Amino acid sequence: MKRNVRLKRTLGLCIATILFIGLIIVPAFAKDGPKQTGDVVFATYFPNFYQKGGDPATHTNGFPVIGQTIFDSLVWADKDQNIKPALCKSFKIHEGWKVFDFFIRGDVKFHNGVPVTAQDIKYSLETYLRSDLKFLFQPLWVRCIESIEVLDPLHLRITLDNPNPGFMGRLWWAAGVFPEKYREAVGDDGFADKPIGAGPFKWVEYKQDVYWKAEAVKNHYRKTPEIKTFKMVYVPEHSTRLAMLKAGEADLINLIGPHIPLIKATPSMRLIWGKWPSLTVLAYADLVDPDTTSPFQNMLVRKAASLAIDRKAICEKLLFGASEPYGELLSPLTWGYDPAIKPNLYDPEAARELLAQAGYPKGFQTTISTTRPNKFWVEAIAANLKEVGIRTKIEIYEGGAWQSAFFTRKLRGLITTGFWHHSEKHVAADTSDFLLNYMPWAYYTTPEIHRAILEARSAITEDEMTHWGQAVLVGQPHPIRGWC
Repeated sequence: MKRNVRLKRTLGLCIATILFIGLIIVPAFAKDGPKQTGDVVFATYFPNFYQKGGDPATHTNGFPVIGQTIFDSLVWADKDQNIKPALCKSFKIHEGWKVFDFFIRGDVKFHNGVPVTAQDIKYSLETYLRSDLKFLFQPLWVRCIESIEVLDPLHLRITLDNPNPGFMGRLWWAAGVFPEKYREAVGDDGFADKPIGAGPFKWVEYKQDVYWKAEAVKNHYRKTPEIKTFKMVYVPEHSTRLAMLKAGEADLINLIGPHIPLIKATPSMRLIWGKWPSLTVLAYADLVDPDTTSPFQNMLVRKAASLAIDRKAICEKLLFGASEPYGELLSPLTWGYDPAIKPNLYDPEAARELLAQAGYPKGFQTTISTTRPNKFWVEAIAANLKEVGIRTKIEIYEGGAWQSAFFTRKLRGLITTGFWHHSEKHVAADTSDFLLNYMPWAYYTTPEIHRAILEARSAITEDEMTHWGQAVLVGQPHPIRGWC
């Protein structure tokens, strides 16, 4: 119990400054849905090439759409994040959650007709551990995986350094399997150009950073897709995606809040909502360098910035209910979620008072760095901050430039960031990518937070995980990673 109290003091330091959780608006499409012989085009604002071609081992950011379309993993997760067998027909977790045995199906073949074996899975996982490929989870897995053993052609064993129930969810999320002999024959570049997996779709063609296209696999072992082809196109301009949908050039699109009323008013289209997939926040990037002279080094200023943001109005009037104000670090699907934790209320007068107490009665100048798709709602936040004296210049980055600046910690002022897979059941798995200091998307953390997450990953029972999860509390203005 003492360690839970310590974790509360360590982690419960300002989740109240979280901005809001996105109910990602996944798209509108034709009312009758796609036909079994149809070709579906999905226009998205998310740069779906945060990897080289179709190589999942080079995936560095966001949801692994290619990795879960062209490839299949040992396991998969249902909508409630319960882990189910996929390429394995069953699995056994040994007492202590350090040793995992997977019994591989013998009836699954890669897209080139070669059977999937335990050796292919071992090779795939070891490829993900290569530092030169810069895979998203590489820094985490290279530290926690002790060994990967092929006990026979259809029996794989993974041994970890410590108990880690959250490991299974990551195998599903981004560990697509590929054939060893093929990749070795064509090399990394050849594989990225023409990848082969065991997923429900097989690779057809692509243009880096523009689009990729896949064709449905007939009689896929889990479920045969209901469409013939799927094409994902990167279209960062919100109005262009909407125009494509109206013109029939796209079947699904990512929407933004202002477009929701237009879709609702069109009988032939409908909205599909996915709740709890991501948490969006505004973070204090200056905290990454404690020697930097910045108003945000002052706790009162950070609290003032949080109170200055009218989350409720932004979510209702600008995002049209596509997001909601949020105060927790965890989603309701994560054990330990506490619905009593609420976001800071909008209080500009209190914000001005705090700024004056901190020595900034006339406010100050700073920046907000973000990507182009976020610009429309970041402008609303900038307006809120200006009302209390925090004058901001919005700096817009394209996808690749944003990732480079983020990974090298060159951004300062305020930045937009968040949890894009905000629904892991295990509290450590839900927080590690953005709070462990060696993870690429952990812009700012502290040694205390880092140690607490490592300890929390060993929580085995649901009761233990709930205790650890409830340790992530709200109430103090010093932020985790500088949340705002």
